[in-house]
Amino acid sequence: MGYSSLYTGVTGIKAHGDNMQVIGNNLANVNTVGYKRSIAHFSDLMSVNAGCSGIRYQGGTTYAPQVGKGVRVAAILPNFEQGSMETTTTSTDLAIEGRGFFGVRNPADGSSHYTRAGGFRFNRDAYLVDAHGLRLQGHAVNRETGEVESGVTDILLPYADVENASGETVRVIQSPPRATSEASLVVNLDAQNGDKFVSSGSPLTAMFQAWNTSSGASFGSGNSASMNIYDADGNKHVVTVHYDPVDSSTLSGADGGTYWEYIVTIDPDEDGRSGVQGTSTAGLLAMGVLHFDTSGKLVGQSMYTLEDGASDKVLSNWSLSSLSEDGTPQIPVVFAGASAGTAQTFSLDFGLSSQTGTWTNVGSNASAADLGTDVSSLTTLGDAKQATNITTARPGTGNYTLFSNQDGHTTGYLQGVNVDKDGFVVGRFSNGESEKLYQVSLYRFTNEFGLRREGSNLFSANGTSGEAQEGTAGEGGRGSISQNSLEVSNVDMANEFAKMILSQRSFQANTKVVTTSDHLMSVALQTKR
Repeated sequence: MGYSSLYTGVTGIKAHGDNMQVIGNNLANVNTVGYKRSIAHFSDLMSVNAGCSGIRYQGGTTYAPQVGKGVRVAAILPNFEQGSMETTTTSTDLAIEGRGFFGVRNPADGSSHYTRAGGFRFNRDAYLVDAHGLRLQGHAVNRETGEVESGVTDILLPYADVENASGETVRVIQSPPRATSEASLVVNLDAQNGDKFVSSGSPLTAMFQAWNTSSGASFGSGNSASMNIYDADGNKHVVTVHYDPVDSSTLSGADGGTYWEYIVTIDPDEDGRSGVQGTSTAGLLAMGVLHFDTSGKLVGQSMYTLEDGASDKVLSNWSLSSLSEDGTPQIPVVFAGASAGTAQTFSLDFGLSSQTGTWTNVGSNASAADLGTDVSSLTTLGDAKQATNITTARPGTGNYTLFSNQDGHTTGYLQGVNVDKDGFVVGRFSNGESEKLYQVSLYRFTNEFGLRREGSNLFSANGTSGEAQEGTAGEGGRGSISQNSLEVSNVDMANEFAKMILSQRSFQANTKVVTTSDHLMSVALQTKR
């Protein structure tokens, strides 16, 4: 009996000593970022039949009495309860709100590990790493198409070696220049200046006829709006649209609305179209008519551009412009000195587009030469659709730009990095552009409680946890990612101290069992003597 009780007490001392180790480790990591507290789960060790006759229960069955042989720690399991979030000032400090783990790779041996500690920084080689140099894993984003690529890889900033003005080779991250392909210009027009350009035979093309190379940017239309667009080299050019109301008394077939002629121009010296330089056409990119209803909203539009190979400012050389996939008129242009005279085309949206991608009422209006005084059959956009922002013409409201936008830009250099809730690493460039560079991967496991702790805030997968299941934020039950945040330890100090006191008392009680059993054995030996 003495030996058995001595053994039982020793198992209690060992088990509660191990529990104290778990509690101590939790308290030691109370300030460890991403730490998940552990919980010791106890079970009885075993039971043996006691050396006495059995006990008969109702029904006649006899059971031998059993005596327990102690306790053991059955398992020490992590608790993956969400820790609170601590705000930081570093955009690459990341926290997962919900389930999932960051994946990191050891470049030394290629081994993969998983962590909830999101304190990442870019190292000198431009890899996004944790405090131990392990590289965060994610999907690269194709910079040409914007598509997320399939393979998982180290997150590495796309540095390139370029030569600076001093001839030195430096490493930079560039946002390459982009030629403008889409532009929107929405204005409010006020006919306060009256019909400034008049032509009795062709009132809808009077301003077109008045344009000349010497006037250029100083062309005195009285109503104009300008915006910047970019060529393939990232050079900025100013595009100006001039408007002029047409006196309704000079028109026939009017429906009570108003009609405005317009021209689209650039600086004549920047016009690189073949054969245009030195002619009165230089700088004149497009012309057309805008039709507004009685409420002042744009309901019809035509646009004519210079035919290929033509150079003279003759109305018959100006035909209906092509339409983009979105049904907006397109303008071809060649900027002088830009990529050796590379041609580009950009659409210009005034807030009206064709849902069918066609012009209607073409008939006798195939070229600008057919524009006369009858507006009842003006060519216009087929099945026209009005945008939320649309050009208007309202008297007494003044001339001003409501909205302007275009998709081109000059060369830019990386100024900073953000990470959004979907895990996209977004670069911010000096040209005002933002570009998705990577998407951070998040991992789940069939049994996350089976993950093996490796120290340094790391877990590794094994047969108990199952293989890592890679995905992205918000996918398959994975949480979202929060930048400028770190998940702190989920250790509750008050709870740990309460468990410490209970474990201490249990340990002391088991030492009493040992000392008492030892005393009983001593008494038994003395009795024999």
